[in-house]
Amino acid sequence: MKYSGHAVEGSTYYEFEPVQMQTDVLYGESYAILEEDNTWAVDTTFHYEVLYVSDEGLILKKFYRKKLDNVQTLESHPLFQSAICVIEETASEYINEEDIIQIVTKDVYASKVPMNSSTYRYLMERSELFEQFFEDLYSEMDQYYNGVKQNAPEKWDFANFLQTSYGVQFEQSEGADIILSNCLGIMRKLNLTYEEMAEYFCKYIY
Repeated sequence: MKYSGHAVEGSTYYEFEPVQMQTDVLYGESYAILEEDNTWAVDTTFHYEVLYVSDEGLILKKFYRKKLDNVQTLESHPLFQSAICVIEETASEYINEEDIIQIVTKDVYASKVPMNSSTYRYLMERSELFEQFFEDLYSEMDQYYNGVKQNAPEKWDFANFLQTSYGVQFEQSEGADIILSNCLGIMRKLNLTYEEMAEYFCKYIY
């Protein structure tokens, strides 16, 4: 989640430093419920962006609070004790999870996102939140390869699933370990099942 904005006080213009945060739970489907440290004065304007993973893929939503013109105040809500403001969304985009997988599998052995990927550049044009998303994704993949999850049983469970259900044969090699680690990182980041990841594996890696 990211938000930025500005305020006007008399003839003085104040620009707020953009704030980016992460949360495990996103409240709201077609609107955002947000709390912020900045003042809610009449002459403040904010832009919000939210990027999250759903069952259908990645969703990028944008919201805009123009002063108090397009704000609805709720006196109560079961999740909050104080009054909150509801901001109508201004844009909602669906990003196919397959686009993310294609970016990774363009160079499945790379330790960082391929900056020359046209799809990656397109996503970055949509929102800077994708930069953090891919940093987190590659960090998660590295955790399965070099980090605390390198001996995670689910990595070998997925390898066995590929071998028994799809006839995939793995050699005991560093390359195979990297590929399996990347698959597990992708699965965790995109909330994919073994079956879904296996289909992408056969389509783009095997």
